[in-house]
Amino acid sequence: MKKYIFVLCFILSVFILTGCKEEKTSEEKPLIFTGFYALYDFASEIAGDNAQIINMVPAGTEPHDWEPGVKDMAGLNSADMVFYNGMGMESWIDKVSGSLEGTDARFVKVSEGVKINDDSDPHIWLDPENVKIMCGNILSALCEADPTHREEYTDNYNSYMAELDELDNAFLSELEPYKGSSIVVSHSAYGYLCNAYGLVQESLDGASADSEPSPERMSELVDIIKNSNIKYIFCEELASQKAANTLAEETGAQLLYLNAFEGLTEEEISRGDNYITIMYSNLENIKKALI
Repeated sequence: MKKYIFVLCFILSVFILTGCKEEKTSEEKPLIFTGFYALYDFASEIAGDNAQIINMVPAGTEPHDWEPGVKDMAGLNSADMVFYNGMGMESWIDKVSGSLEGTDARFVKVSEGVKINDDSDPHIWLDPENVKIMCGNILSALCEADPTHREEYTDNYNSYMAELDELDNAFLSELEPYKGSSIVVSHSAYGYLCNAYGLVQESLDGASADSEPSPERMSELVDIIKNSNIKYIFCEELASQKAANTLAEETGAQLLYLNAFEGLTEEEISRGDNYITIMYSNLENIKKALI
């Protein structure tokens, strides 16, 4: 049924998109759509007030299985650029990019140039070093689309790189005593984070937040938690916690949040959370789990 609804959205969007494209004036800000919240946050840091950036996935929505509707398609027709991660993070990207023939929207894969350790895990931004590469791609796209503000984009980029360096150094220094330690997570979104800082990820299941672990995997994790005296199981606010709760009940471990920064809740957005604040919060929770 979901497939047919998606196809219907494309058919309806043809009528909405036909003839509605308007030429932008030189004074108008570039209009950029992002595939999920992390990309919105990075683009906002670099663009500042010089671009209009719209995150396509609604606040509080788990983005893995989200797909655009008719309204989203109509908005994309006026876009200058669409920033996306790729690697399966946006399951809809090929369908959408193929349906917008004749428009000026440029699709920018911001993960270009990142060293891929695991083809099944798109969460490359959980390593700040990868965020630097992603932001470099965003900077290049912005400067090409809007050379008038190149200097401002570059200044914002350089300031953000300094923040990412501080974040990376904090993770390196504060997690150094725990190298080789295991963390148990609800889904395997943390491979890049663990590889960067010498941790071992034990996950209930794969990279999708909504997948369910097999009985065999649950049994393995029970043994790992008990034998390694693991006190916390990491879960995510936007994803189902059913399996994590079951594992906690069987082992006596407690649940603790670890944010994959795929999306934020309305509350998190309203209090000004972003990649930097969320990652520092993740660092504190990881240390709490490993002490």
